[in-house]
Amino acid sequence: MSNVEETGLSMITGAMTGLPAPVRTSFFKALSDLLGGLTAIPAAKLKQYAQGIEDTTAARTAFAAAVAKAAADGGVVEPLVMQAAAEIYLPTGLRKAKNRIGVAERAAEHVASDTGDETKTAAPDDDWMNTFMRFAEDASSEKLQDLFGRILAGQVKRPGSFALSTLRTVSELDQAIAADFGFVWAKSVGEAVDFGTEYQLGEGFARWKRLAQAGLMAPSETAQFLPPFNPILNGSAPWTPMSADGTFLLIRFPEHCGARWVGIDFTRVGREIGSILARPDYEANMREAGLRLATQGVNRVELLSPGKPVEVIYQAPTMP
Repeated sequence: MSNVEETGLSMITGAMTGLPAPVRTSFFKALSDLLGGLTAIPAAKLKQYAQGIEDTTAARTAFAAAVAKAAADGGVVEPLVMQAAAEIYLPTGLRKAKNRIGVAERAAEHVASDTGDETKTAAPDDDWMNTFMRFAEDASSEKLQDLFGRILAGQVKRPGSFALSTLRTVSELDQAIAADFGFVWAKSVGEAVDFGTEYQLGEGFARWKRLAQAGLMAPSETAQFLPPFNPILNGSAPWTPMSADGTFLLIRFPEHCGARWVGIDFTRVGREIGSILARPDYEANMREAGLRLATQGVNRVELLSPGKPVEVIYQAPTMP
């Protein structure tokens, strides 16, 4: 193989030449662990290999359909036909290699767009990487490969971001639970959701309990009470019950106020999975929570976001 011949690893990471050196070095190490000997295969051969997998998969599907049709038509499926059908099914080793390549490609895409601090970049340790590889090679759907690709990119850019328990949970996610979680995560105000009426009855309540059973949310709500009264402005004391990505809700409350905020926490696994999903609209979610808190005898509710003027959600008419 010549020095300029493109390898499987360079084929996957060729578009990443603009990455800072620390990120590129750590990520290459992670991909080398994930792909093993595939990284040394010339790109042309690797593409042939991948095409062979696709061709085998297509043949398997067509042959299986023919066998099923023969059985449905009342025909007798000969033993030799059954043996051929078994042999044409995609071998386990090929399937796992294809899955690892898919995860590596997704990871290469996401590591380039991740905004983590490059000075903290590091390749995952061996124990974490070995566990990741076992789950990644069984990720056959594009959605699951994308999730594992996001996880690997995040672990490289922000070491320690994903626990082994999170890898296991992601590998076991079915589409229904994933959809439930995506719906609820979009309502996040940081590490929890506001405990509104939608979580107290009907489908909202059932969705919460399903996510609790899956280990993604706490099984019961949590109340956050006011801090000690320490007035700093016009007889009001400050309280910040929720914050996320620099956005936070500021409550000003009077003495003897009985306000409290009730939310449902995401578990550590839930928060880690949420970190690779689309960013929730924290401003809208906190604004809605603030309107609920405004009914509990507070003086003022403000929403503060980076680069934006203070938004007054509520002000009591009797505030001094």
